[in-house]
Amino acid sequence: MQNPLLRNSLKLFVATFITATIAGWTERIQFVWYPLLAVVVVVDDNDDQTLKAAAGRILGTITGGLITFLVHTILGGWIGVLVSLLVMIPVLQMFGWQSTFGTAGLVSLMFLMIPSHAELNWDYVFNRALDTVVGCVVALLVGLLFWPRNAYQEMALAQGRLRSSLQRQLERYASWLNSGAPRPMPLDPKPLTSDLVRMEDLVTQERNGPKSTALRTSRWEQRLRLWQLTHFHWLAWERLLHDLPEAPLLHDPLLLQSVTALLQQLQGQPSATPPRQPERWQQLAQQRQLPLLPLLALEEEQRPLHACLGGLRKLAAQLPEPTR
Repeated sequence: MQNPLLRNSLKLFVATFITATIAGWTERIQFVWYPLLAVVVVVDDNDDQTLKAAAGRILGTITGGLITFLVHTILGGWIGVLVSLLVMIPVLQMFGWQSTFGTAGLVSLMFLMIPSHAELNWDYVFNRALDTVVGCVVALLVGLLFWPRNAYQEMALAQGRLRSSLQRQLERYASWLNSGAPRPMPLDPKPLTSDLVRMEDLVTQERNGPKSTALRTSRWEQRLRLWQLTHFHWLAWERLLHDLPEAPLLHDPLLLQSVTALLQQLQGQPSATPPRQPERWQQLAQQRQLPLLPLLALEEEQRPLHACLGGLRKLAAQLPEPTR
């Protein structure tokens, strides 16, 4: 399943359903919203972030419960909650748990809803922490067992879609220039940008996760940088080509050679990046009555585009996309 929104929604639904079933079956969870809130907080499309969220949720619940319990032995009501929140900040900073402050503060506010402050004792704190653990464990198991995310497979699929889109478009350009087929319209940048943004998100998640070494080994950061440059130069190159008049370009060997060179890079038939040849483009402009500056700009975009596609081909040949 490649749709992250659908996958995350299904994970959340399954985890919520299982948690509610456990709460109803055991009849020991007095307040169902504790484990359900834990599920909502913990479930994440990134499985590594799910583990971090679960740890933060459990630590925040225990810390918030203990501090609130100690403060409520002296103060009650909103004053007790305010003092609890003020005490939590330095305590969490001292242990390096700043990310758990939201959960700890929420627990303190929840404890304010207890009808009688006499009920706020060690047994209550322990039971609420245990309720939270139930929700976190269910969320973790659902994240690991149901629709787990494979970042490298998703990045490889996004890269494959980008490569296929460019290759098919270049084939259409070659057919147009060589045999007079209908002139293709420029590619819609939205799908290209969407795949590129998805790759950026996945690379960022892997870089910040516990498996960053695998990311460096597979050199996905270099691939992403090359795709970013390819995306930039492709949009500029295609826009310049589209703005040129159609009739004078048909059957032109220079432009056909440029398109064929880009296509061969994607097809695994490498060639060296062509040197600057402004005199040939000047000759084309004179012979076909074409504007010179757009032609020179087209050449300037074609060269880095050719080099980026060559770099991607070399990385793909040296380091195939890993799976996990």
